[in-house]
Amino acid sequence: MPNGNGAVSPDSQTRRRFTPAARHLALLALFYVALAVGLRTLQSAYPGATSPVTGVPQGLVTAQSVLRAITVMLGALALALPLAWVFVITRRRKGFSQSIVHTIIILPIAVAGIMVVVQNSLALAFGLAGIAALRFRNTLDDTKDAIYLFVATGIGIAAAADQFGVGLALSFLFNATIIVLWWTNYGRTPAELKAKLMLRRLRQTRQTRIPGTPRPVADPLNTVLRVHVLNPDSAQPAVAAVLAQASKQWELTGVTPGANGFSTLDYVVRLRAKTPRGALLNELRVSGQPDVVGAEFR
Repeated sequence: MPNGNGAVSPDSQTRRRFTPAARHLALLALFYVALAVGLRTLQSAYPGATSPVTGVPQGLVTAQSVLRAITVMLGALALALPLAWVFVITRRRKGFSQSIVHTIIILPIAVAGIMVVVQNSLALAFGLAGIAALRFRNTLDDTKDAIYLFVATGIGIAAAADQFGVGLALSFLFNATIIVLWWTNYGRTPAELKAKLMLRRLRQTRQTRIPGTPRPVADPLNTVLRVHVLNPDSAQPAVAAVLAQASKQWELTGVTPGANGFSTLDYVVRLRAKTPRGALLNELRVSGQPDVVGAEFR
């Protein structure tokens, strides 16, 4: 963070050397490299461990068929774990349902097991199609949640079809794309436009709550607060704690990555009548150290 002379300390430069997105992508790459090496080692040590079992009478339980089913489902689980991890870190700000996380992890295992059962039986495949016609009513909060479930299903099918390379590529490419979109916030509403819309909504709410004809008076308590930070994820809890004490109502309207590792948090704030603006800015700088480097009202 800047010191008394306005320069940036070496510790801050070290912290900004890798962005959160870069760290997550590096961890994903390491996980997938380790997973690919593990699968290759397994297939070299036990040839045919993931291949469909042939030449065995139907219904006969053999060690090879059990080993193959367990290997396929464990492989599907390994490919689904980074999918659930990326879902959690990218939905941390907005919140998420624990059942969705569990579904992303369990669904590939179930799909892989079912595919092993119906792989060599046309009658069972038609029976599965009849079961698939059942409708489970569940409303997803975000359309991307459905995409996660589709990818989890594809991972389970790829594992059961002995196409671990396809499942690995699908899982890695999907997760890398999600992290890049999450970090760049691609397609977001501009922060200034969102702040104006939020201010207009707050003023309309205030007018509807006052009986009679509202007078066109200025509302000095509704304002836009801009906070300059080094790490948005670490700075948000500190800023939220200060705003909870100094304001009646507030909302984060945008996170904008800036130059030199800095980012900007834009808030719509309804200050309390006795809250001095200067004191609030000073409290944000002090309480948010070392992540908050500055704050201003727009």
